Amino acid sequence: MTRKAFIALSVAMLALTSRGFGNAKKFFSEEIIINILNGLPLKSLARCSSVSKNWRKYIAEIYRSRLQWPKPYLFGFFCVEKRLRSRFFFSSKESPLLIGNSLDESVDFIGERVYIVASSNGFLLCNKLRSRQRVYYVYNPATRQRFDLPRTQISMKDPYVGLIVKETDESVSFTIVRYEVTSPVSRIKFRFQYSLTIESYSSETKEWTANSLIEDVPFPLYPSRDEISSSSAGVLDGVFFWLDNYGQWMTVYDSVNKDFRALELPERRTVIYPGYCCLGLSGGKICLASTGWTTITCWQLNNFPSRDAVWVRKYAVNVASVVEKCEQDFGLGGGSSLDRELRNMIFHPALSHMLYLQIRSMVISYDLETNTAEFVYDFGEAWRKTIHYKLFSYEWPQWPRLQ
Repeated sequence: MTRKAFIALSVAMLALTSRGFGNAKKFFSEEIIINILNGLPLKSLARCSSVSKNWRKYIAEIYRSRLQWPKPYLFGFFCVEKRLRSRFFFSSKESPLLIGNSLDESVDFIGERVYIVASSNGFLLCNKLRSRQRVYYVYNPATRQRFDLPRTQISMKDPYVGLIVKETDESVSFTIVRYEVTSPVSRIKFRFQYSLTIESYSSETKEWTANSLIEDVPFPLYPSRDEISSSSAGVLDGVFFWLDNYGQWMTVYDSVNKDFRALELPERRTVIYPGYCCLGLSGGKICLASTGWTTITCWQLNNFPSRDAVWVRKYAVNVASVVEKCEQDFGLGGGSSLDRELRNMIFHPALSHMLYLQIRSMVISYDLETNTAEFVYDFGEAWRKTIHYKLFSYEWPQWPRLQ
């Protein structure tokens, strides 16, 4: 008997055992099952993933070892379409084979539309559209498990919002921070004083708490403009950060020490439009990307969250020259500037040299080190309808997450 025939026969026996007696682990160890399945090609593994939930976990583990993906594992992106609906698309052709059909791509878990406002470690923070930013849910789209939060104490219009989720085998804990910028209390020469109300929620206390602060900053702060703002926000070591919508600084809140401050960006803009600037967490570092005509410049923030943090430039590449060579696939050509065509940028959560770009109505991945681009997704809409789309990366910190 050939090796190929032996593997096929072994897989057939495992499948019959799983379906006829409920669980192949009663007759075979996990190591034997994984070793047998590991002899199959990727396409055959995809077909076998429908045998049982356990098989899907085994096959996901085989994919993980073969693909050698870095942590956290990026699977795709949730897209919010101007508060009308949400959709999901995969970041690679292997991603749907790993997740299967268990993922809730529509995010319609309460019977009506919800709005994604943040993502963290495979969980989404969603807002009920008619609640005026006061009713939130933390949702796991892979297991379709949700946590309903109590109504917030304070009403805010389009606040800046951040989420951090920590998951263990026994429990899930999370912290949410949100704040709203209003008019400055006073202005003396080039200094501004703002009265800020910062509201936070902890899954441990199960309640919202509010803190009022008077902050003295050397430049004006601007309110969130949710209808056109980017999804540039993150959390590092308990410190939340957001991209200011006018592209001149990022705001920072230390949730442990209750400290709020603003940090100037290395490249300042007079106004921020969708896609012009991106702030995110990649490889455990805060990264910034900004466009200038046909060039994308990327920076990394070292020594954060120390007040001595310094921006260091990592890449400056002419992305448009590469994309224009594939005009038919990417829809950018004829000498158009990248500023006018780019609608979204987002960093790969593990690889700081990988950017995902929404150019018109298409999404491509771009490797800043090799200067190469690959097609990822086509929204299938007129590009003017995609101007206000917001992308949220969907990643897992560990493997697997399926139940």
